[in-house]
Amino acid sequence: MSKAERLESLLRKAKDPACSFEEAAAARNMAEKLMKELGETRKSKEKIFIQGLFTKEPPEGSPPWVMFNLTINKVELIDWLLQKHKGDWVNAQVCRSKSTGKFYAEENQWRKP
Repeated sequence: MSKAERLESLLRKAKDPACSFEEAAAARNMAEKLMKELGETRKSKEKIFIQGLFTKEPPEGSPPWVMFNLTINKVELIDWLLQKHKGDWVNAQVCRSKSTGKFYAEENQWRKP
């Protein structure tokens, strides 16, 4: 497996909802090290939050397969999509804040090298 393929595999694992938070964090850390080794950087470190899409911890007592809840403000989300995106698809990811541990939705800006 080439280093570029390994990087793609680590990034996929970091996004896999079946992975625990700790496994995903470890995969992200390994991917960051490999990106430095390959001389690659992310195109933008500035987060683009998805307007109108809100993520929350599931309520106490939720089944273990419920990872988070989504709340959608249709007007805000549609407005954001029409203003910011010309294509048919928007890649998004739900992340957990390192500082607060809360979930948030952001546009996935990673592009294949």
